[in-house]
Amino acid sequence: MAGRPNHRGWGAIRKRSGRFQASYVGPDLIRYYGPTTFTARMDAEGWLLGERRMIERDEWTSPKKRAKDVAVRHIRLAEYGQTWIDQRNVKPRTRIGYQALFDNHIAPTLGKVALIHLTPEAVRAWFAGLGGEHVRRNSHAYGLLHAVLATAVTDQLIGSNPANLSRAMNPPTKRQAIILGVDEVQALADAIRPERLRALVLVLAWTGVRWGEAIELRRQDVTEGAKAIRVGRAVTHRDGCRIDTPKSGKGRMVIVPPHIRADLLVHLDTNVGADQAAQLFPAVHGCHLNDRVFRDYLRPALKSIGREDLRIHDLRHFAGTQAARVGNLPETMARLGHSTPKASLIYQGIASGRAEEVAEALSKLAKRGTVTDAK
Repeated sequence: MAGRPNHRGWGAIRKRSGRFQASYVGPDLIRYYGPTTFTARMDAEGWLLGERRMIERDEWTSPKKRAKDVAVRHIRLAEYGQTWIDQRNVKPRTRIGYQALFDNHIAPTLGKVALIHLTPEAVRAWFAGLGGEHVRRNSHAYGLLHAVLATAVTDQLIGSNPANLSRAMNPPTKRQAIILGVDEVQALADAIRPERLRALVLVLAWTGVRWGEAIELRRQDVTEGAKAIRVGRAVTHRDGCRIDTPKSGKGRMVIVPPHIRADLLVHLDTNVGADQAAQLFPAVHGCHLNDRVFRDYLRPALKSIGREDLRIHDLRHFAGTQAARVGNLPETMARLGHSTPKASLIYQGIASGRAEEVAEALSKLAKRGTVTDAK
């Protein structure tokens, strides 16, 4: 060791079991040992000489860090990204979505690139290569890549995140939701056939439950008098039928607007089995009502009211907009099952007629102020 009577000014070499072990105290005051023991003393001397030169040139990092850096140079995005997906604590549907995006849109182009060689230029070229036709898909793929590389930064595998394109995860919306009027929702419910789907239209539009939540509703989820619906489960059909908690990860109680409670009670008496576990909106075939089948039923009804451009999810937008007209942000979030304010804020901003109501309220304040000033 340094300071011991082995006649060395720096570092230490000692013989153990016929081989030579070299060590030294680094600039961080930690003792470091050679990566192996050496058969010849001159080899141990050579290793110490190389370490001392790095210190003198101010190029030194610990041998452990250098070994890690060498290992990092061989970690490719395909390997790291797959590990990232495997370790996520997410719902099966989300995991399947991640895997599809990674396998189909990230790995084929960037998978073979080592993490430390992944540059902002490479990411920009990859993103541009996705084209402009599938804007939302591209946004999700970029968001996944950004998240994977952010974890790599946290793991100290790379110094900074090369996925730094501005607004790539928030592209402009190509299609605006179609928000029906109150009368149009009623007309749509009256027009749909078979009539057993009438209550489904009303529930989707006035309670805001998601499609996967609605088709998993059971008789037991409707409280006495149809005053409320318990939303505690949702179903997905990727890789089979999967019943899980709602998207937010927790259930909620949704109060049913009084004007559709009678419709829901009639539906329970007419179209739902007596068993408490009977589905509220059962499928003729299969485990649950399929959204494609429902669209086939919905299409003629939409044509009859002149709104063929509406999608099923637009009914949830109607629910969110109506809730935002009468409720504050936390109330809208709770009703729609949003875990963050971002989505509910959209409905707060687009509530039909709300801008006019705010403007009128401002005028009323101005008039009251004028009267007060006059006094």
